[in-house]
Amino acid sequence: MKLKFALAAAAALVAAPAYMSASAQQADVYVSGGYTQFNGDGGADLGGITGRVGVGFGQHFAIEGEGSFGVNDDSGTELDSELGVFGVAKLPISPQFDIFARAGWSRIETSPGGDQDGAAYGVGGQWNLTEKDGIRGDWTRHDYDVGDVDAYSLSYVRKF
Repeated sequence: MKLKFALAAAAALVAAPAYMSASAQQADVYVSGGYTQFNGDGGADLGGITGRVGVGFGQHFAIEGEGSFGVNDDSGTELDSELGVFGVAKLPISPQFDIFARAGWSRIETSPGGDQDGAAYGVGGQWNLTEKDGIRGDWTRHDYDVGDVDAYSLSYVRKF
């Protein structure tokens, strides 16, 4: 299953340059910042501050990178960092609301526990307060060798 998601993410990243050149005049950059709750199969619930930077190409596709650092530890487990890169497929429902799906690769570092990396995929929605400002909520499953981690995020988004 991990291989399927990794191949899908790789295909999206390979197809992106062709799509990007066709819609380069529509590219937009966005950043977001918020809180993410990480719930692992091992029982640890960790919190982190998450930042994202993305480039949207038209209304339906984006590539984004994210990074988190821990602020809420659980039972002796600490989140040191989480990094990921994703291809994002968006569907505008209205000028005020979009839904999206994303797939990519992420790496998490915890103490104790070490480093894990693997496929990550999820869904979410964004409520656009103005043309440039929004609130985003999403769920992402991180598929690591030691077990799955579900991440629930709520963040502020700013488009440029």
